[in-house]
Amino acid sequence: MFNTLFNTKRILARERHPWIDYARGISIILVSYRHVFEGLKTVETPTEHPILNYLNIFFFSFRMPLFFIVSGLFVGYSLRKSGLGGYVRSRWQTLLYPLIIWGSLHISLQLLFSGYVNAQRVPSDYLRLLYDPRKIEQFWYLNALFFVGILYAALTVWGRFTRTLHLLLGLILFSVAGWMYGKGIDPGFLKDVFYFYIFFSVGDALSGFLLDPEKTKWFSSPRTILIMLPFFLLLQYNFSELNLEKGDDYYVQNQRPYLFALTAFFGGFFVICVSFLLQERKWLPFLRVIGYHSLYIYVANLMATAATRIILRRVLHVEDMYVLVTIGTLAGIFLPMLLYSLANRSGAWWLYTLQRPASSRKARQAEVEKPAVPVLAKETLTGEKL
Repeated sequence: MFNTLFNTKRILARERHPWIDYARGISIILVSYRHVFEGLKTVETPTEHPILNYLNIFFFSFRMPLFFIVSGLFVGYSLRKSGLGGYVRSRWQTLLYPLIIWGSLHISLQLLFSGYVNAQRVPSDYLRLLYDPRKIEQFWYLNALFFVGILYAALTVWGRFTRTLHLLLGLILFSVAGWMYGKGIDPGFLKDVFYFYIFFSVGDALSGFLLDPEKTKWFSSPRTILIMLPFFLLLQYNFSELNLEKGDDYYVQNQRPYLFALTAFFGGFFVICVSFLLQERKWLPFLRVIGYHSLYIYVANLMATAATRIILRRVLHVEDMYVLVTIGTLAGIFLPMLLYSLANRSGAWWLYTLQRPASSRKARQAEVEKPAVPVLAKETLTGEKL
């Protein structure tokens, strides 16, 4: 039933860069965990659980930067294939459109159930999805990824920017964003565009290396992972301790941005190497299935976790923190996957994209006849052609 419901056989049969689905699967699980834990911190349930709190911070640095890195891997190919106009149209259809649809649904439910949810909404919050999405929970990411990609593509085509110039611009924008964080300046959505541009740029700069099949053995080597492991643990430990000391999960990100960048890059590349190993050994294939659904999980994750929390606490009177976190995290992953599957089967694909899917027969035929290029046939959470 699981295989049929989530099309696991078709997903696992794809052979183009499975490590990307693994990386997104790992990251979206960590995203769901944080959303659940942060949601529980704002209600009456006691949060004096140092292990859960430490894990929440320890895995906080690299999740979202990794999504930007992976998205940047495919911008060059997309521009060569579709041109600037086609790239912009694709980003609108697969990033900004679901942001508007699911963000509006998210706000509407919060307004409707204002007595049960943590956030207090007003009708003007609908507009914040475009100009100040940080105020609308997780939807800042889709906004930032859309505008980062558009700016990057426009400068590449119209400004003739090379990858080196993009990296230099990314470093400048990152520094400006760090300065704004330090000064308490809030330019709305632009702050995240400035902050994460460098990660997108690094993804494009390293695309030839990360997508080269000949490099797979190096990335997937246990020796590579063992060499990186102590540095990964040391950086994440330092990141966690500083945030805990200041009592602010965002202290390093906001006040020490260069340390955050180092921690995020190293953490992201460690996960990439682990993902290559999982690809090489074909271990934990369910992570690939989860990673394939990462966009669909992301847009509905908070709705699923909030509903699960309300039912567990207010209806079933569950108060055990470990039970709440475990069930909430799993619900935040699999309920959105189930919703996506049901929507597709009922013809409601338009809830997620404006790109009308082909019939199943055509889709299967296209899967067989795809040329051997280093991308898959669908734009997903990270905006890449996957």
